[in-house]
Amino acid sequence: MMRNLHFEISRLSKFFGSLNLTTMVLQLLFLYFFALVGRFDRSDDSNILTHPNVILALATTGTMCALAIYGTVVACQVLVGNYVGTNKSQTYLLPVGRKSLFYTKLAAFSLVVASAMIVGLFIANLVFNILESLFQLMTEQPTGILDLLTSVFAGTFLTIAIILLSSFIGIKLNGKVKSMIASIVLVVLFSNLAAITMMSSKFITLIVAVVSMVIVILVGLTMGNGIENDEVL
Repeated sequence: MMRNLHFEISRLSKFFGSLNLTTMVLQLLFLYFFALVGRFDRSDDSNILTHPNVILALATTGTMCALAIYGTVVACQVLVGNYVGTNKSQTYLLPVGRKSLFYTKLAAFSLVVASAMIVGLFIANLVFNILESLFQLMTEQPTGILDLLTSVFAGTFLTIAIILLSSFIGIKLNGKVKSMIASIVLVVLFSNLAAITMMSSKFITLIVAVVSMVIVILVGLTMGNGIENDEVL
């Protein structure tokens, strides 16, 4: 199985660079957008965009939403596409256990997306904090390293949860378009939850993200069993 995992990771490695760069660019854009809005919007003394934690939460949520949809597009190419239509029959004919292959593809895809996002988010947030210490936009000190790391992992876990759940729906309903529709719906649901919890407590957000991943794993195991016992005419 490890050899198959390495093969799948090497096959997906071409997406690492684009995912990583997209993550960094989006996160920096969102961070500076909200920081600039908070800097110049003086219409309300209680403007929440003057708080670093709020800016980080909103930026991470925005990046999460964009990457969830982008990641689902990639998943439709490399994962969902193998289990819908005529491709499903071809995948089932491979000399590897169906369930084992499905789990390997899931693990490889999740590792590539997670590593790209974690590195991208961390670098973007770190660059923002360094530049903020040199050219201050916010009235308060930048976010601490612990809050930064919590935000990175929470945003990554939630993004992967959305992508995989959307992929499962597409496989179950036998259509890539259904994955995209599911992704948009889940983004709307998860983004509100993520933004609210990140602004109040990133630790709670991390717990929600971990619980979401546990649910995704359980659903994935169920999907694997279904694929193992699926009959293709």
